[in-house]
Amino acid sequence: MTANPLPLTLDAVLDLFQSEGVHDGDVLRQYVEDYPQYAIQLIDFSQLLAAPEHEDESPLSATDESRIDAAWITHKAATPSEPAGEDPLARLTGDIGKDLARKLGVPRQVITCLREHRVLASSLPDTILGNLSDALDLPPAHVIAAMRQPPIPMTTGRSYKSGRPPGSAEQMTFEQILIDAGVSEADRSKLLAGSGE
Repeated sequence: MTANPLPLTLDAVLDLFQSEGVHDGDVLRQYVEDYPQYAIQLIDFSQLLAAPEHEDESPLSATDESRIDAAWITHKAATPSEPAGEDPLARLTGDIGKDLARKLGVPRQVITCLREHRVLASSLPDTILGNLSDALDLPPAHVIAAMRQPPIPMTTGRSYKSGRPPGSAEQMTFEQILIDAGVSEADRSKLLAGSGE
C-alpha cells in the first residue's frame, strides 16, 4: 500500500483499505498513520470487515424491518450528536483537564500539550494512555489516533516555562513535555515507569 499524495475523501480511503488483500493490524496501522484524519472510521471499518459474514440471504420480514427501524431510532436518540471529525482531545479542558492533571500529578500545561497534539503517541506510557482514555471515555486506539493528528498551532499570549523559545508546532516525547513543564526527575521517573497515579 502506498499513500496517495493528494488528499482523499473518506470513501476513497475506505475503498483503498477494503481492496487490501489482508486487513491485519499492520495494514490498519499503516492506514491510520497515512490518513490520521480518518483513523476512527478506519478502526471501525476494520472491525466490520473482521466480523464473520452471515450466510442467510433471505429477505427480512416486515416485523424484522420494523424492529430494526425502532432499534435504529432508539440508538440515534441515545447517541450524543458529535460533529463529524470532532477532535476528542479538545475535551481536555475545564473539569476534565483539571481532574486528569490532578490524577497524574502534572501541571496543567502537560494536559494542554496533550490537547494540542504536541505529544508523540508512541512515547506515552500505557498507564498514562489508560488514564487519558478513561478521562475521554474512549478506547485507547481512538485516543492514539487522535494524538496522531497534526499539532495545533500555539496560541499567542501564552506564557512558557520551557528553556527554548516557542516555535512552530511540533510533536515531542512525553518525557520532554514533562521536562519543559518543570516536573521533577523523581516524578518524571514515576510517570514514565507507569506508576504515576
